[in-house]
Amino acid sequence: MKPKIAFLFPGQGTVPRRLPPTGERSLHLLTLAGQAGIPIRSLLQDADFDRLIQTEFAQPAIFVDSASKDEALRSRGMTPTAVAGHSLGEYAALVSSGVIPLEDALQIVITRGRLMSRVSGGGMAAILKLPHETVAEICRGTGEGVNMANINGPTQVVISGDEQSLERAMSACQDAGGRAIRLDVSGPFHSPLLAPAQADLAPFINAMQFRPPNTLFVSSVSGRAEKDPEAIKLLLLTQITACVQWVSTIEALIHSGIELAIEVGPGRVLTNLGRRITDKIKFVTFEEAVDGAI
Repeated sequence: MKPKIAFLFPGQGTVPRRLPPTGERSLHLLTLAGQAGIPIRSLLQDADFDRLIQTEFAQPAIFVDSASKDEALRSRGMTPTAVAGHSLGEYAALVSSGVIPLEDALQIVITRGRLMSRVSGGGMAAILKLPHETVAEICRGTGEGVNMANINGPTQVVISGDEQSLERAMSACQDAGGRAIRLDVSGPFHSPLLAPAQADLAPFINAMQFRPPNTLFVSSVSGRAEKDPEAIKLLLLTQITACVQWVSTIEALIHSGIELAIEVGPGRVLTNLGRRITDKIKFVTFEEAVDGAI
């Protein structure tokens, strides 16, 4: 009997280093992105990674890579029982589960990347070796300028905020026995400081028609399975200021009986996170899946 498979779509933790698998979908998306002023094809062919990692280009490049790999896996007979996405990855997950159309998702991701790239001031830091409850308490004690951005593991979280508050929280986490690592990102993502970008993105999301998912969809905002299209839309509307509940997302997949999770995108960030969260699911990269590691 085939295992129950989840497709996991990564966020902005890494960017593709090569063109996505050749197929009708990838060619279509690369063309649409180029017409919108996002030259993913040429950036990858020229290995212009300094430009590609910029938020404006990174987000559509990751989406195109993930959506193309979704098609490639399905062409090999791998069909997911469930899907989930980490922050940006939710757009590819929603396409994979039939909630939103491919072309609409690409246009919103392009707009999202541009809006988020304009946010300046503040940043993010990874906090290791501390329970997320401890980090949350430190953030509350630091003030309103810093908050939990991602709960990526039992002792691996990301905080986000304005410069002074972030530095104070990092220092307090280190004093508590944790390790604080400043992340190379352009702004304080998943914090209230992104509210203006979220407000500007909202009309584009509101204009879309959401359909019920044809595959189990687990929201990384709520950390649970969501079926109602309007509920999913409301969650997506708050996504870029909300904390990513990745541990809860993986726990929901365990509860639904998932046995194998494939990271459908560049890199192995979600594969590594998943292996640290649980041994009840086998986590593999896209490359491992197509090479027969499953």
